[in-house]
Amino acid sequence: MHCLPVPREFLLDPASALLPAPAAHHLRDVLRVRPGDPVRLVDGAGTARDARVASAARSGVVLEPCGEPVREPPPPARITLYQCVAKPARMDWLLEKAVETGVSRVVPVVSSRVVSRVRPGETPDRWRRVLGAALCQCGSAWGTELAPAASWPEALRAMGAAPGPLFVGALAPGALPVGDALLARRGDLRALPVAWAIGPEGDFSPDELADLLALPSAVPVSFGPRILRVETAALFAVSATLALA
Repeated sequence: MHCLPVPREFLLDPASALLPAPAAHHLRDVLRVRPGDPVRLVDGAGTARDARVASAARSGVVLEPCGEPVREPPPPARITLYQCVAKPARMDWLLEKAVETGVSRVVPVVSSRVVSRVRPGETPDRWRRVLGAALCQCGSAWGTELAPAASWPEALRAMGAAPGPLFVGALAPGALPVGDALLARRGDLRALPVAWAIGPEGDFSPDELADLLALPSAVPVSFGPRILRVETAALFAVSATLALA
């Protein structure tokens, strides 16, 4: 069954409804649906509804709801990923996997060693398209919120205000193995929002790492003796957190 993110008001409409143009194009011209085909509608905030294609003409695609909207349980942990912006292809892949695994929110961070040209305050359209396509692919009713890119001072203030643990992927002495770090705070993984901070290709600068580890909620974490790529470290961190939550 095809999955399609739609505005909440469209999902809650009790009657057949004409799809917005971009979504209609995707169903009709990319997925090539036909009348009678089933479609799963999601709003990215936990609500889903089954529908079927009533018509798929050049003038528009009309969907007919099948049953009532349903609420789906959220991921077991509310994870915010403070991800220093990676090179374009790696960042795209990372965002895709963030949706698939169930990250609640991604905050792209422009730290000193970031080589991408993304500026603080920007939210590239390409990233939004990646998130939308990933939600279509995985079929979840829960999407991933994407914050505007944050400067290092902005990100540091946000991380410092986080109410739950802040796990820092760190090539630093004294960092705890990821399993030990998560198990030590296992009771908080479901009860509190969880934050992860992952550096860019060149890792955090020494000053940035010192700033992070000075935060009261910071827990330095090691992913083992191998040096992981940015996107691998992020996926490792998120997957381990959700597995233990």
